[in-house]
Amino acid sequence: MNRPFIIAVVGVVVVIAALVLNFTLQSPSGLGGRGQVNTGPGAPLFDVVRIDPEGNMVMAGRSQPGAAVIILDGDKEIGRVTADTRGEWVFIPTEKVLPGTREYALRARGSNGDELASRNVVVMSVPERDGEILIVEQSRDGGRSRILQGPGAPEGMGTLTVDAIDYSADGRFNITGKADPGSTVQAYLDNEFVGRAVTDENRIWELSPESLAGAGDHVIRADQIGANNNVMARVEIPFTLDPNQAEMPPGSVTVVKGNSLWRIARRVYGAGTMYTLIYEANIDQIKNEDLIYPGQVFSLPPTKRP
Repeated sequence: MNRPFIIAVVGVVVVIAALVLNFTLQSPSGLGGRGQVNTGPGAPLFDVVRIDPEGNMVMAGRSQPGAAVIILDGDKEIGRVTADTRGEWVFIPTEKVLPGTREYALRARGSNGDELASRNVVVMSVPERDGEILIVEQSRDGGRSRILQGPGAPEGMGTLTVDAIDYSADGRFNITGKADPGSTVQAYLDNEFVGRAVTDENRIWELSPESLAGAGDHVIRADQIGANNNVMARVEIPFTLDPNQAEMPPGSVTVVKGNSLWRIARRVYGAGTMYTLIYEANIDQIKNEDLIYPGQVFSLPPTKRP
């Protein structure tokens, strides 16, 4: 029987909002598809599902270490990834999410061939034009729900950033970014845990891991951790340290998304107005001081001019 999916977002004292998804479920078994599914211990979980204004989506969650995690849009498989040694997985589709309402679910296949389904599904509503994107995690039996994106989502969702990755010739590196004040951020290099930091009152976190980054392609991952040790937000930034870059003297910086000369100067020199030092030292790469691009490598000159 068709049934409407209705979500009311309720605050502690007052109703924050009442949202209705006109999502008619065609499956007689309700949320999560047709028939019985095995949702036993070790079933895959959603931690983060986010969409940016351009329709780019990222999913992240947990499963059994080494399990093949299959992502389903309705009954259609849209991708699969392998959980790492910690049981964590990330999926970034190559295609943008189109307007409409859809339901995502997970299946995980372990090394023994057994398949488990997620206990919860994610229902997503993307408006045709300007409007609020709504992403809700819901149990298959239609019980408790959790808003992942939209009005009433927990504070901190989507506020995590990685602003800069600095590294020197010996492979030591430093990561800085932003998150809610007092948040705990855990960082990973190529899915290997390298440390954690707590954001200050200015929303800035910084980490100088003991691990070294060798030449080649790498991925820095940052997770904002909630009170229950759940992942509230996740950001991944790829960067390449090629042999030429590895031979650069200490004081190089790789531009990542969201950087500006002003922001880099404020962090390195303590004053954004000193961005002209970086501009003049890298004028061969910077055609417009307001336009710098991810992947560019700038040298950071001394604070005093010669």
